Amino acid sequence: MDFELTKAQQDVFEQVGALGKDKFAKRAQAYDTTATTPRANMQDFLDAGLMGITVGQDMGGMGSGAMGSDPLLYLLAVEQTARYCLSTAHCFHIHCHGAHLVDQVGTREQRERILGEVVSKGAMLNATASEPGRTARGLYKLVTEAERVKGGYVINGKKNYTTLADAVDYNILFAGIKGVPMPDGHIGFLFPKGVAGLTIEEGSWNPMGMRGSYSPTLLLEDCMIGDENVLGEPGFLPRDRWQARFHLSFAAQYLGAAQGVFDFLADYIPKRGTAGDEYAQLRMGEIRIGIESARWLIYRAADLWKRKDIASAEMFSMLAKHRAIENAVTTMDKAAQIAGSSAFWADSDLALKFRDLRIQTLHENIDKSAATIGKYHLGQSYDVTARL
Repeated sequence: MDFELTKAQQDVFEQVGALGKDKFAKRAQAYDTTATTPRANMQDFLDAGLMGITVGQDMGGMGSGAMGSDPLLYLLAVEQTARYCLSTAHCFHIHCHGAHLVDQVGTREQRERILGEVVSKGAMLNATASEPGRTARGLYKLVTEAERVKGGYVINGKKNYTTLADAVDYNILFAGIKGVPMPDGHIGFLFPKGVAGLTIEEGSWNPMGMRGSYSPTLLLEDCMIGDENVLGEPGFLPRDRWQARFHLSFAAQYLGAAQGVFDFLADYIPKRGTAGDEYAQLRMGEIRIGIESARWLIYRAADLWKRKDIASAEMFSMLAKHRAIENAVTTMDKAAQIAGSSAFWADSDLALKFRDLRIQTLHENIDKSAATIGKYHLGQSYDVTARL
């Protein structure tokens, strides 16, 4: 494995770092206050030529994504964005995954119709399988139901955590086919903007953190989706373990956000006058070590995806994400010890970073992730898509 970034990777790292420092960081408080989609930041990605980063090069994109030619490329963009605004990083991550899904499993007509608009005009996508109660029922036991009719499907149900739902050109949503057991009945749809029967439930997004990654509940009432907007073959998401292909982008968010906390401390602690304190020095060193250990696990997992060693990449991605979450939580604890209470005024940058990072790390049950890794090494059956 080559530990040096390619020129393209270094360029993206620096380009997004500049966007984050000059633009995203300055807008973060406003998006947190209003709990709205960071549209200006997404426009900045378009202006920088990055909206198609996970779109195939044959469609004018940059060829990243787990199944692309350079899986690390978009992870660097997510990492650098999270360093300055974790909510924006999550929005970009969601769009990247939606675009990558269409790129990898969409028909030629869908790729041409949708991805060309992504690259040239900044058309946005998301991808949502979540719905209320799914944690208790199981990952693929969906209540949202699609009934086959002439020319397509009629869909009814409810989806939550639909990041970018108010801004996307296509909501990619998953449902169960009526009368077909899971996993074969699991099916994806491209819901075009303005489709009849798709509405946002008012007041359904008011979290403590990650407020700028607007992710409301969507209500689906007799939504008619034609066959031209069915995404992939029924069952492709569980059969091909697509959830495991998104692990690393979450890990990149945790890594970048931890780096953002470190950046804050490196500026704040000397101004506070405690840079000479041995405990401040110890905690800063520990935080730095944790960040670098998480970084290279993530980059190693990306290399496995590039090599198309799928089974190893899936497991190592879960391992890297576990370490990134663990490190993010530890980073917050150590940072709080040396920053002191004065750094946590409600409208402070550090308070926002903590609220966003703590909420975002709750996407996973890290004990379940660790147990999955243990099952693998003990020769037991395991599921790399398991999360909560």
